[in-house]
Parts: sequence; structure tokens; C-alpha cells
Amino acid sequence: MNDLEEWERRALSGDFSALPDPLRWDQTARLAHFIDGYEEVGGFEQLVELADGRSEEARKTGSWHGTADELWVCLFAEHRRWRFYGYEPEGEALAHLQGLCSALRTALQSLEAKAGLALKSKFRTRK
Repeated sequence: MNDLEEWERRALSGDFSALPDPLRWDQTARLAHFIDGYEEVGGFEQLVELADGRSEEARKTGSWHGTADELWVCLFAEHRRWRFYGYEPEGEALAHLQGLCSALRTALQSLEAKAGLALKSKFRTRK
């Protein structure tokens, strides 16, 4: 856990108040994988369905919507997707993903302390 930023350590404890503003895509790879998105939604197909649905809605409306849990799963899915592509997003794709990061930050910081602790229970244990 020594390689984590202070805000990441705090997030792992359920405290999202120190998330960077703005929370940039290039800062979120580890954060995305604090959870297992596949497990959260019941498998690969469900993950793709949720992430693609939220992404399509965001492209149409101009903003990402969902609960903190749903947006976090979308972040997980998008990092998996771009890792599979083998290159980093740029231009419009990057701007779209920045919108996801911003929406997730807002959702996490809006959680009451009890909800943050409940979310913490879903985190993978770091070795």
C-alpha cells in the first residue's frame, strides 16, 4: 500500500473527501480496480450491458448518471476496455471518460459516511 497516493489510501478507508478535483482519467486506474466490477454486477455480460448503457446515455445527454456504485462499475469497465484496446483514449473519447470521472467523484463525495463505509466493504483486499 506504500505506492498509493494519500487520496487513494483515504478512499480505501471509505473517505472520499480527498479525491482530486478534477479527478482525471489517468489517475483512476488503481481506483477503478478497488472493486471487482464483474462480481458487482454478476458477470461480464452484465458489466458490458451496464457500462455500454450508461456510456450511450452520457453521449446522448452530455453527462453520466447513476449511483456511486454504478459509476464505479462503469469506471472499472472502461479501464478494462481501454486496456484491451492497448492504447490510451484521446480527444473526444478522453473527454467522455473525464465526464465519468467527474460524475463518480461527485457521487462519492455526496455519500453519507455510513454509505461510504458500506461501499468500502466491497473493496478488494490489497496485498
